[in-house]
Amino acid sequence: MAPQVVLVTGCSSGIGLETAVLLANDEEQRFKVFATMRNLAKKGALEKAAGAKLDKTLFIRELDVTKKESRETFLKNLKKEAGDVEILINNAGTGHTGVPEKVPEEEVRSIFEVNVFSLISLTQAVIPAMKAKKSGRIVMLSSMAGLSGWAFGDIYCASKFAVEGFSECLAPYLSQFNVGVSLIEPGPVHTNFVANAGGLGQKKQTLDVPTEKLLKAQLDSTEKLYAAVAQTPSDIAAVIKKAVLAEKPQLRYQTAEALVQQAAFKYTDPTGDSLVQAQIQFNGW
Repeated sequence: MAPQVVLVTGCSSGIGLETAVLLANDEEQRFKVFATMRNLAKKGALEKAAGAKLDKTLFIRELDVTKKESRETFLKNLKKEAGDVEILINNAGTGHTGVPEKVPEEEVRSIFEVNVFSLISLTQAVIPAMKAKKSGRIVMLSSMAGLSGWAFGDIYCASKFAVEGFSECLAPYLSQFNVGVSLIEPGPVHTNFVANAGGLGQKKQTLDVPTEKLLKAQLDSTEKLYAAVAQTPSDIAAVIKKAVLAEKPQLRYQTAEALVQQAAFKYTDPTGDSLVQAQIQFNGW
């Protein structure tokens, strides 16, 4: 059986890099992985990690998921080179932290362009061929932030909630064509994701004193949480591979047992008040 054509977005580091390398090293050689990134100047880490698999089962290509022309050109060239995408792993994304009333509109739109609009567009592009073949997998890198919001993560959480909603609607429809749709929901992960997040991580905002105190307490609590429970990118890659290989893939995969419990907690109180109180307690407010 010929290896399946896999497209992984956002592979210059972190979860995307680890996922591409893991699939490329599959002992049964079931995958032909096209690992993409916006800027090929950052491909060094992936080339090193790929090792002997480079240009054999792992191929590095340029793709700016936010640009329609880049998406169309990439998919056209891929079809000529290897065929249609059989497994799509929508990993590319960007983080954001900010006081909601201070976030400029263009910043909000930029986050949604990367995390939501480009993901939807790329997914739309691969669906027809998957339906025609009655086979395929679409994996969305979501987050527990797509299931439960947190203070000052408003814009990022909103973008991940959108991904969750899109995928939840897509899953029953595409299941009729034997195409699986899965959401991967990590919690904290040791990557450059947080350091590279926009908003407060990039610029100084002038805040009123009460808000500044609330923000500091929240950031301190989050830092302690990361130090205590953060997973590695390879942990998440293993869950992605599990979803890809599942005969009947789940819609949602929390990547650790504690996150399964967190997901269950949200659904125990339909009012959502328990979740609000838990956040207040977590932040020490």
